[in-house]
Amino acid sequence: MEQDRLAKALVQSKRMGNLLNEVLDLSQQMAEALDRDDQVAVEMLIAMRQEPIGKLEEVKRALEEQAGGLEPEEALRLSLLLNGAEPEEPEEQALAVQVAVNSRRLKRVLELDRVLNPKVTRGKSIY
Repeated sequence: MEQDRLAKALVQSKRMGNLLNEVLDLSQQMAEALDRDDQVAVEMLIAMRQEPIGKLEEVKRALEEQAGGLEPEEALRLSLLLNGAEPEEPEEQALAVQVAVNSRRLKRVLELDRVLNPKVTRGKSIY
């Protein structure tokens, strides 16, 4: 795959990582507010989380559009890399590392969400 296409995907993946960090931070703040029984702060933090979550969707769409504009073989390779495949070329290493970091961050967000959801919904959890 061409270097510039990998670079564009890497930029989007780094943006995704920053957004996941923001969601994780807000989720941790929400956990602290729940521990303090600060309902106002919880509601504010829930609203604040919506923005980075919406931006994550935009980044995901941008990556999908990028893959859609490639030749089938390159699109498949990019898709595989974005889904955690091992790099086959040295140029793919940075993207593969960032995808792995994002995957770990997402896992942490989801784990925290599983704990927070029942507390926020008062037993009407989606999990």
